[in-house]
Amino acid sequence: HYSKAIKLYGTTDNVNTQYTERLHIDLAKDAYAASNRKDEFSQMTIWVERKEKMMRHSQFIEWRQQGCPVDEGKEWSPPGLEVSRKLHMARHPSVRAVSFEALAANYGAPLFRTALARYVALVNEPNLTTNQVEYRIWRLRIPFKKVPVWHRIKFQQLNPQNGEASTADSIHAWPAKKGSRGGLIPGRFDTALVDDGSGRETGINGFRVARIRVVFSLPTSSHLTLFGVEHHTGVPQHLAYIEWFSVFRAPERHHGLHKISPLKDPDGNGICSIVPLSTIRRSVHLYPKFGPVAPPEWTSNNVLDLCDTFFVNIFTDRHLYRLVC
Repeated sequence: HYSKAIKLYGTTDNVNTQYTERLHIDLAKDAYAASNRKDEFSQMTIWVERKEKMMRHSQFIEWRQQGCPVDEGKEWSPPGLEVSRKLHMARHPSVRAVSFEALAANYGAPLFRTALARYVALVNEPNLTTNQVEYRIWRLRIPFKKVPVWHRIKFQQLNPQNGEASTADSIHAWPAKKGSRGGLIPGRFDTALVDDGSGRETGINGFRVARIRVVFSLPTSSHLTLFGVEHHTGVPQHLAYIEWFSVFRAPERHHGLHKISPLKDPDGNGICSIVPLSTIRRSVHLYPKFGPVAPPEWTSNNVLDLCDTFFVNIFTDRHLYRLVC
């Protein structure tokens, strides 16, 4: 029944085989160890029954010591069915000013200036042709050379029982850095599901996978210069420089996962864009397509750079399963 339930409703969050293993220890192994190994079943049953009685008596004593509080009887709701999430960003950036050169060298964003110019041109004139966009890009003057950068995107959800907010998902985009002992910690640039403007509450149409390279904001003093009087008041607070993957292909017949590949230009650079951070829906876990033999040089730190075909893991959690399937 587990496989059928997972196919219908998604992953069994917070449940794994350790639950039944824990019960096996409490109800079988410990009980057997307390017997004399002769006619053990009756002894084990009595031992478990006595343990339960002791636990209930302990709870009763604790209740009396607390003044016999009355249970108000909170309304029950099915756990794990709350799938709405809200984007949450830190108030201050992780790095206050990162130059365009540092973005190219450390964050893997060599086309940052070009992508920013394209974004500005299309915000100001959404109906430009491809040739007109290219013309605007090289004529546009960007009045700054550094931007503040955030290294983490958070998505929070509310607990339906008590209304408390907690982090349900996060996306990291930070460069390599030195650890506390002087060793080099590799950079991390996660993949995410991005809404192209036509995505809905459920269904895969209108979504693409992208790799998040830079999360940043534009200096407020530059809004009027870049976007003019008509558009400067609606500039998003946060933007993201991303590298696109291909559109979702038909699910594989055996496992139902969608196959995607990173998009590259003739020079081998990723096809990139700058998008409002609000279009990023959530993180996405990708399985590399290993083939007959897994290349030994692939690691969790470089597989996104070395592998050219991936499968989208729709079983990460219930939120993604409900969204994609």
